[in-house]
Amino acid sequence: MIIAIVGAGGKTTLLKQKAQEYKAQGKKVFVTTSTHMFIEPDALLSDDADEIIQKLDSNGYVMAGLKDGIKLSPLSLETFQKVSPHADVTLVEADGSRHMPIKFPNATEPVIDKNTTEIIVVCGMHALGKPAHEVCHRLELVKQCLGISDDTLITPEHILKLVMEGYVLPLKKAYPNAVITVYPAHDSSVFQKTAAQWILESLH
Repeated sequence: MIIAIVGAGGKTTLLKQKAQEYKAQGKKVFVTTSTHMFIEPDALLSDDADEIIQKLDSNGYVMAGLKDGIKLSPLSLETFQKVSPHADVTLVEADGSRHMPIKFPNATEPVIDKNTTEIIVVCGMHALGKPAHEVCHRLELVKQCLGISDDTLITPEHILKLVMEGYVLPLKKAYPNAVITVYPAHDSSVFQKTAAQWILESLH
C-alpha cells in the first residue's frame, strides 16, 4: 500500500500520525518524500536500497531520502521501487506548500507514484478569516481559481473549491484506481471543526 499525502497545512503532522498508527498495528512502515520535507533525527540519508530495506526489516520502520540542506529530498525512482514492496505501508509526502495552510498546485504538482493506492488531500483550516496573501501558496493560481484579490478573506467555500478543483477532480482523472480522501486539519476550535465538517459533507 502506497499512500501519498498532498495539499497544504498539516501534511507532515498527518504523515507522522499515520506512521505511528500503522507501526502500532505491527506493520512495516516506509516513509519518504517525492518533493522535500524536514529531516527527522532518525532519518536514513541514503539512496542505497539494500541499506534502507535492512533498516526497515530490523526496525519495522524507516524514513529515508537524500540530504538537501535541512530538507530531505527524494530517493531515486529505482530505489523507491525496490524498497516500497518490502513495506506493508509506504507513506510519501508528495507536495510542497512552504508552510502555508492552503494552495493551488502548479502543473508539476503533486508528485505521485503511479502505483499509489491512496491519496490524502490536506487543507489547513487555520487559513479561515485571513487575507489570501498571508495564507496561500501559489497565490496567483489561488486567485485565478477563486476569482479573488490579495486581501480577500478566506472562507470555507474558498477552501472547498481549491481542494475540489486543484486536487480531487484532477487526481480522480489521473489516478482512477486510487482512493482519494480529504483531511481538513483543524485546531479543535468550534469554528474550525464546523468548517472542516462542512467541507467533508460537501464533498459527497
